[in-house]
Amino acid sequence: MSKVYTIREACDILQIDATTLRRWDREGKIHCIRLSNNFRRVPEEEINRILGIKNNRIDAIYARVSSNDQKNDLHNQINRLKSLYKDAQVFSDIKSGLKFNRKGFLELLKLIEGNKINNIYITHKDRLARFGFDLIEEVCKIHNTKIIEVDGEEVSSANEELTKDFDIHNNFIFSEALRSQIT
Repeated sequence: MSKVYTIREACDILQIDATTLRRWDREGKIHCIRLSNNFRRVPEEEINRILGIKNNRIDAIYARVSSNDQKNDLHNQINRLKSLYKDAQVFSDIKSGLKFNRKGFLELLKLIEGNKINNIYITHKDRLARFGFDLIEEVCKIHNTKIIEVDGEEVSSANEELTKDFDIHNNFIFSEALRSQIT
């Protein structure tokens, strides 16, 4: 969560009177957070916006496929999103959506937690995660990051993709079971 300032601190930074800040809040010129005791707090982003300080947050594209056989699909996702969001930084993975230990995903997650990402552009929700998308969405909301789903054409159907993910997962479990029997 970003830093929040008391009315006095915000007024000192903005070099305005407290009545002006309260009036701006009533008029919607600045967004203040109200505490349970009805006191105001001013988010750092609002102060920066008023001062004209540009934030150092970036937009991101996230693309993922489950296997190397689908590399063309990965390039299609990236190219489609890049054509729409030219300045966005690309994060991608070739790994099952059932796993969260994906290099590109973890890199993106660290930037989200560091309040460095404005928007994440994806072709479909399942690109971020097969399961647990709601949790990722909540983490993004906490850090003021929006997930924007672009309805792109998927080369393989969702069922085919899910079947491949389960096959990869089942093969791993089966190989682990065999390995434990051998040793």
